[in-house]
Amino acid sequence: MPHRYLNLTPLSGVLAIMQQEFPSPGRAEIVALAESVGRVTADPLYAGYSVPLADIAKFDGYAVKSGETLGAQDQRPIPLVGYARINTGEVLPRPFDAVIMVEDTWDEDGIPRIRKSAAPGQHIRRAGEDVRAGELVLPKGHRIRPFDIGALATYGIDRLAVRSVRIGIVPTGSDLVPLGTTPGPGETVETNTLMAAAYLTGVGATCRRYGIVPDEPGLIREAVERAVAENDLVLLSAGSSAGTRDFSRDVIEEIGEIVIHGIAVRPGKSVLLANVGGKPVLGMPGYPVAAQTILREVAGALLSWWGLPSIPCAGMDVRLSRRLASDLGFDEFVPVSIGRVGGACWATPHPRGGGIQMAVVRANGYIHIPADREGIEAGEDVRVRLTVPPASIERTLICIGPRDPAFTELANRLPDSGYLLHCCNASTVGAVLALRMKTCHAATVVLPEIASAWSDQVLRYLPDAHLLRVPVARTEFGVASAEPLDAGSLASLRVTGRPRSVAVKFLLDAWFAREGIDALPSGGSPDVQVCSALEARAAGLRFTSIGHETCDLVVREEFAADEGVAALIEAARSPEFRAYLRAAGRDPGEGDAHGTISP
Repeated sequence: MPHRYLNLTPLSGVLAIMQQEFPSPGRAEIVALAESVGRVTADPLYAGYSVPLADIAKFDGYAVKSGETLGAQDQRPIPLVGYARINTGEVLPRPFDAVIMVEDTWDEDGIPRIRKSAAPGQHIRRAGEDVRAGELVLPKGHRIRPFDIGALATYGIDRLAVRSVRIGIVPTGSDLVPLGTTPGPGETVETNTLMAAAYLTGVGATCRRYGIVPDEPGLIREAVERAVAENDLVLLSAGSSAGTRDFSRDVIEEIGEIVIHGIAVRPGKSVLLANVGGKPVLGMPGYPVAAQTILREVAGALLSWWGLPSIPCAGMDVRLSRRLASDLGFDEFVPVSIGRVGGACWATPHPRGGGIQMAVVRANGYIHIPADREGIEAGEDVRVRLTVPPASIERTLICIGPRDPAFTELANRLPDSGYLLHCCNASTVGAVLALRMKTCHAATVVLPEIASAWSDQVLRYLPDAHLLRVPVARTEFGVASAEPLDAGSLASLRVTGRPRSVAVKFLLDAWFAREGIDALPSGGSPDVQVCSALEARAAGLRFTSIGHETCDLVVREEFAADEGVAALIEAARSPEFRAYLRAAGRDPGEGDAHGTISP
């Protein structure tokens, strides 16, 4: 029978329980230096010998006794006597105590001469100047970086002890198919364990992914017992829900103790934490974004206490572009896109939900709404955790509006100009309001091609703004049918295919009004479907046009001089982009791309 989440444990409580319940395994292993990047040192590392081992020359030149060069001046150059030719990195021979660079001498009758005396120790690297034998190189608990490798090799360290945490990751679910398999109806490609292994390996853990286990209690028990025996921590993917087909909870209750079932976190509420043989077993949600949250906020915290600190994540103070509501008592994590607009950094939220994986892909950071907040107001300063290098924020352009494939392709072309385009989904009105609030660089405006559309949907909200309208694409829509449409067939028309945008719905409703169709009849097999002219031709169907939809890029005139915005406009106007639109069966927008729309 299904289990209910009777008591959702606050995130802070979960972390406290884990820290108390599961002490660090305190394990270490020896690895080769070349394999140590990203691992955490289990012991301090000391230099095996001094570097350099002896006094050496810094530059090509002449080894000299500094006392024999005294008195050299511009007006009174002197020849070198008792010198030795030396190259960079060579050991300084005795009894010399200085080096004169070859560039500071000239040759006269085969004898080098100088105009400036040498100081003792000049241009010499002393023995142990970099590091002395036995000196600390890296402390215990240091995450090995790529540039640490060269130094450790230089100092005689070719193997080292690193902290070791073994994690077993077990995917459960009869609906799962392995990567590389095309899923059928009701099936899902198993990806959560791949993602988990990549993330946890990045913090220095050693991960083992097990095979997919179907929804059979005996097989789940066998897989969990094996994973517990072989690892320090076990993750069950999709082994935490309260559904009727989730057998993981019952199995784990038989072989261990349920510590927590349900956390007050969004996304990621359906989490199971158990103690099996003294080891933690964490059941993660099946929804990818929810699983990511639990990996980062729960599993990552446990590993941090075990000595594997999380991957450094830069923070940034920004302003929230629109209000975010949240329920009291829940820690909520919301993906956002951040860009600098008009001198201020703004964060625009993406859709929330455990299954909306593209929201995380499209984002460059996320906001944490604490459990004691009911939300964050528009314009409020918030702290964002970045998922990209901070420098990329300055190259990010924020475009808000209806998501259209044309802008996806435009985003694909912009990096050649050094900029990144983040498209945040919103209605046309929402995009126009973002332009009014100056929280985005550009807006996508999708409208039916009728005379009043711009005044009704754009200009009425921006009465004082000067705008630049960049026509992008014009698409013909209509109804496709196998047979010709006449007055008799229209009277009992059945239509399928939900209009893909508000603009197309408007065109369809207007067509209904013109043809005298009162409503969409329900039931029966559909006679027609709403689609583009290209889709109708591809399907070999008859096409009755209902009008055109226009898709435009709109920017405030004051932002047009910005280098990134100018690059965006140029990309939208480029012959290559317009050729792409034609190949996709869409008409490139006509008109002057720099035309000003004045209030």
